[in-house]
Amino acid sequence: MKKFLLLCFSFVFVLSAWAQERVVSGKVTAAEDGSTLPGVNVVLKGTTNGTVTDVDGNYRLNVPSSGGTLVYSFIGLQTQEVAIGERSIIDLQMGLDVQQLTEVVVTAVGIEREKKALGYSVASVDAANLQQRSEVDPLRALQGKMPGVNITGGGGGPGQSTKINIRGISSLTGNTQPLFVVDGIPFDNSVNSATAGQGSGGGASGENAAQNTVISNRAFDLDPNNIASVSILKGAAAAALYGSRATNGVVIITTKAASKGTKKGMEINVSSAYNVEEISGIPDYQDVYTQGSNQVYNGGFIGNWGAPFADKVDAINAQYGTNYGKSFGVYAGGPNAGQPYPEGTGPHPMAVRFPKLTQFRDADGEPLAVPIVPHDIIGGYFEKGYTQENSFTISNGSEKTNLNASVSRMDQSGIIPNSGATRTSISFGGNGQLDNGVFIAGNVNYVKTTQFSPPSGASAFADYFNGPTGLNEGSGSIYARLFYLPRNFDLNGYPFENPIDGSNLFYRALDNPRWIAKYSKYSSDVNRAYGSFSAGYDINEWLQVLVKGGINTYTDNRKDIVRSGGIQEPLGHVWNDVLTNTEQDYNLIVTIQKDINSDISFRGIIGGNANQRDFSRNRVTGTGIISDGLNTGLYRLDATASQIATTDYTSQRRLNGIYGDLSFSYRDFLFLNLAGRNDWSSTLPKDNNNYFYPSASLSFVLSEAVTMPSFLNYAKFRVAASKVGNDANVYQTATNYLIGVPFTTSAGVKTNRASLSNTLGNPALKPEFTQEYEVGTELKFLNNRVSLDVAYFQRTSTDQILSAALPSTTGFSQQIVNFGELENKGWEIGLNLTPVQLSNGFTWDTYVAFTRIRSLVVDAGPTGEVIIGGPGSSLATIHRNGFPYGQIFGTVNARSDDGQLLIDENTGLPFGTGQSEIIGDPNPDFTMGWNNTFSWKGITLRALIDWKQGGDFYSFTGASLLLRGQLKQSIDREGLRVVPGVLGSNQTFQAITDTGGNLIKNTVPITAFDSHFSDGWGAYGQDEVNVYDGTTIRLREISLGYSLPASMLSKTPFGRVSISISGRNLWWKAPNVMQDLNLDPEVLSGTSGSNVQGFEYGAAPTTKRYGVNLNLTF
Repeated sequence: MKKFLLLCFSFVFVLSAWAQERVVSGKVTAAEDGSTLPGVNVVLKGTTNGTVTDVDGNYRLNVPSSGGTLVYSFIGLQTQEVAIGERSIIDLQMGLDVQQLTEVVVTAVGIEREKKALGYSVASVDAANLQQRSEVDPLRALQGKMPGVNITGGGGGPGQSTKINIRGISSLTGNTQPLFVVDGIPFDNSVNSATAGQGSGGGASGENAAQNTVISNRAFDLDPNNIASVSILKGAAAAALYGSRATNGVVIITTKAASKGTKKGMEINVSSAYNVEEISGIPDYQDVYTQGSNQVYNGGFIGNWGAPFADKVDAINAQYGTNYGKSFGVYAGGPNAGQPYPEGTGPHPMAVRFPKLTQFRDADGEPLAVPIVPHDIIGGYFEKGYTQENSFTISNGSEKTNLNASVSRMDQSGIIPNSGATRTSISFGGNGQLDNGVFIAGNVNYVKTTQFSPPSGASAFADYFNGPTGLNEGSGSIYARLFYLPRNFDLNGYPFENPIDGSNLFYRALDNPRWIAKYSKYSSDVNRAYGSFSAGYDINEWLQVLVKGGINTYTDNRKDIVRSGGIQEPLGHVWNDVLTNTEQDYNLIVTIQKDINSDISFRGIIGGNANQRDFSRNRVTGTGIISDGLNTGLYRLDATASQIATTDYTSQRRLNGIYGDLSFSYRDFLFLNLAGRNDWSSTLPKDNNNYFYPSASLSFVLSEAVTMPSFLNYAKFRVAASKVGNDANVYQTATNYLIGVPFTTSAGVKTNRASLSNTLGNPALKPEFTQEYEVGTELKFLNNRVSLDVAYFQRTSTDQILSAALPSTTGFSQQIVNFGELENKGWEIGLNLTPVQLSNGFTWDTYVAFTRIRSLVVDAGPTGEVIIGGPGSSLATIHRNGFPYGQIFGTVNARSDDGQLLIDENTGLPFGTGQSEIIGDPNPDFTMGWNNTFSWKGITLRALIDWKQGGDFYSFTGASLLLRGQLKQSIDREGLRVVPGVLGSNQTFQAITDTGGNLIKNTVPITAFDSHFSDGWGAYGQDEVNVYDGTTIRLREISLGYSLPASMLSKTPFGRVSISISGRNLWWKAPNVMQDLNLDPEVLSGTSGSNVQGFEYGAAPTTKRYGVNLNLTF
């Protein structure tokens, strides 16, 4: 009886328990693209009751009849907690954990490590943050997304070079760019500037000024849509195993062809994007005053200091009591001789320059009357560009193999007439495990990149100076005059080419920007092939051997055309420049991995590396164009009057190294890494070509060692110390002979010529070394909704290899020497937050990347300073002891002891001291990127905001616009003004005092024309007045996308479908740049390989893009 009652009681209890439970079901999908997520853990908080989602992302779980919270978790995704409430169906979208996209990261020589084991900082970006972002340059697609990495573009022209610096700059005059490694092999990212030789350094100057900043760096050959991941090794400890070339950091790129892949089965992905491009930042021009000087109209003058436009005359006369007329010229002959031109008109500006062309004259032979009105010159000249991208990728994976193939095409038309770029990429790769245990992987890639543009590089508005004919014709770049043409010159309406012979037509002895765009052209046609292969074998459970290698080669066929009939080069020229670069890289790696005991595990790596680089360059220049190829515009060298081989250069270098890497782990919370490499470099003398450098790092994961407070989920501390060497450029140890252009005698006999270089080689040259110390911490709070990564580093570079000036009595101008010391130290902070995470699936993730770096030139050599180049003899970049890297060096105004301007009592204008001084620091105080992602039910909104604080720059554009009276701020020009200051002597550069020794306040009146067109402000003033603070805040990226839910696609062939609209550089603000200039400080001139910084001299303006993107997966 008792047993029966107990059984009944138990039965009733169970029924009661069942009655108090219910079932909650739902589907878990990815916030990124709406795809279903199998394997997600769904657990009732505070219990062991849980389940996992099935292959379609579905789950079912018994929960209490009321209350309760479900916890959803999956590796690489953000853990979410959702209150159940009264719901029986809960669908959820899970987003990526931005700080921990993968727990394993790729480090030096392809070694994969757990992120928690790293004792140094490594930054990673996945494909989702690179693709379809309205950006075709893979480097610019990284801007603002990682602390410690500074990326700047050289302008808005298609394919223009991009500069990347990691943790400051470690060389005074040498290479400052990081090593690029793509799919395990080095990837040359040189610019190879238009100057002779190997290129990759220096600023634009001479005949090549117009071309230099148009040239691409070779990372442009990479398609962002084909990149699977990017890792950046910022510290020397992380990069040391890569050898000498890793001094400036390493950018490791894995393409989809080389990615291992985790999906099984076949998948096809098709993506397409179309973007429109517009100029970003046009100066605010004044439309009140005409062409001329001293308030008098002059149709041949460059600037806008003339009389008011006719529609402004009445108001100005009434306000200022002036007596301006509304006609802008007088007929010199014909029936109207001596009579003014009709109101609001003047003589055609081309008539005087081309008196024989009847199209500029009326029936009486007098210059045509044309309206003298302001025109939208800039808006009418630039075009709307476009970018179109299409890619096709197919992958197939199984338990042991993975294959990938892709084809992509990019077409870009720039805002500059007749400019553009194309890129066609084909790649194939795979990896697999053979039955005998051998793991193999390989990939092959082919890229064809073309770039074409009229001369549109940096130009220091050279028409200030005399050209070869003495006619102030300036450089061949369209920017040498486009931005400061007279407001009344109808550039886009007037003819620009002679109807008789097609020669240049312009109102002065200058090349018309429209004529340049049509008939002058720089083009580059790059064919690049690269591939890698690796094979590994596990000899036993603790010993593995890996062999890998690859070849990366490209040929760049360049052509530059300047048609005859211009002013800059009346006879014209054609030059062909062929550059070939081939790099081979091979590694043998032996890995030993073994547990020493139950607490300590060990992994040791021993490897050898062999690297060879071959470079050649051959340029032939033809002068005096005879024919354009039967009027096809296809100018050929053999259609020129003379051809000369101006460059024939070849170099070869080898770098061999052995390296070791020892890693110890104690109870999976304390990690020690010791590494070292020894290099043998062919570019150093025999006695110094063998050098060793070590590194050590320690990682302590506190949260794995002790029990942490509930609010702190993860705590790690790290420290690293390292040293890395850097070899010399080729042929710096010897004094070389230079083969000159053959000399032709009066008898027509060609004689070869050679001369000894002005640079004395150094047979005792030593390698450069960089030492670095780094400490950091990684913390995660509040169920991983707050993550903080902080690093502090200090690096010191010594034995810099650079050129030192020699006395002329030596017979040389400079010698290659070791001297100099440069220090960089700074803070890097990465902060990731999830401020909002609602039960309905809405999430807001935000990531802040903050960088603050301070550089210091400790030793710039025997003189304490070195000038490394710049746009002029008195305006340059200087390294000086005790100052930050690369200061702006230029002329300054004379001042009194208390800092007031000294004013010439005769002119009423300030004057210079005749000496150059440091006038600006181009290094920013800090940079910060703020990336926000809002997601809800397949809708994703992303916005990236950049902030750069500080960083001075000299603006030639601003200087010229002030000089020419173009900006709105110059409208107030009636009457006189007095420059604030005190009187001074332009002979002694001292203040003039009265009999009582007091400073005398300036009261000398001047006109607005005098203050800008002479020694006051503008291009004719001292350099310091044209330096501005480059602080900039910009909306770098924004996109809005929608991924169709899986339920809508269940009966279609599509696995994922997403569409988005995106924009780039849509808004920016530079509050400290001169009013009305509207110049983007990011457009600083110089190629990515140049050490010269802080100058803007007429490079292509930045652009803004916006468009639509479609992504389909089958």
